[in-house]
Amino acid sequence: MPLSYRETIANTIQILLWEISESEQELQEGLALSNIALERLSKRKSKIHRKGYLAIRQLLKTLEVEPLTLQYNPKGAPYLTDGRFISITHTKNVAAVALSTISVGIDLEHYQEKIKKISSRFLHSNETDNLKKVTDIQFLTQIWTAKEALYKTFGIPGIHFKKQLLIDSFKEGAKEVVGTVFYQKKEYKHTLHFRYFNNYCLTLATPV
Repeated sequence: MPLSYRETIANTIQILLWEISESEQELQEGLALSNIALERLSKRKSKIHRKGYLAIRQLLKTLEVEPLTLQYNPKGAPYLTDGRFISITHTKNVAAVALSTISVGIDLEHYQEKIKKISSRFLHSNETDNLKKVTDIQFLTQIWTAKEALYKTFGIPGIHFKKQLLIDSFKEGAKEVVGTVFYQKKEYKHTLHFRYFNNYCLTLATPV
C-alpha cells in the first residue's frame, strides 16, 4: 500500500510512514533515481532492504524533497543540502521519514520475542527497576526505538546505549517522554514522541 500514516508535530516536523506491499518494480515507478542512487540500490542484497530503500524514496517524493539534495556523510547518516534535517528508518515491511527544521531522529521496530535476549545490552540501570516491564516485548521495543532515535539525533558515533542513554519512566501508551544523553560530563535532554501501531512502534527524538 502507499502512504499509510502522516503527522505534523509543532508545525516543524513531518512524519511519513509507508507500509510496503508492492513489488520492487511497483515501488520504483515514478522515481527519478540518479546513478548514485541506483548504485546504492544495487548494493542492497536482500529484497527487503531494496524495497525499504525505494519506499523511502517514494516518501521523499511525497515530501517534495529534491532527490539530489539527499546525501550521506562518511558515517552513512543521511542529510539534506538545503539546510533542513532528515532522518529515515525501515524495518521489514515498513519505512518512515522525518523531515524537520530542527535536528531530528526517527526509528521504528516490529515487536519481536528476540528483543528479550539483547535487552541487557541496552537497558540503563535506572530502566530496570520494574521486573515486569523488562520482560515485556512492547516496553523493550519502545525503549530500543527511543535510544536509536536519540543516537541519530545526537549524531556523535560511539555513544553507549546502556550507559549514556536514559529514557525517563513512562506509563503504557505515553505519547511524549524525556530522554537524556550523557556525554563528556554533560546531560543533553531530548523530547521523545512515541507512536504505537498494531505490530510495531515508532519514536521521534528532538532536542529540548
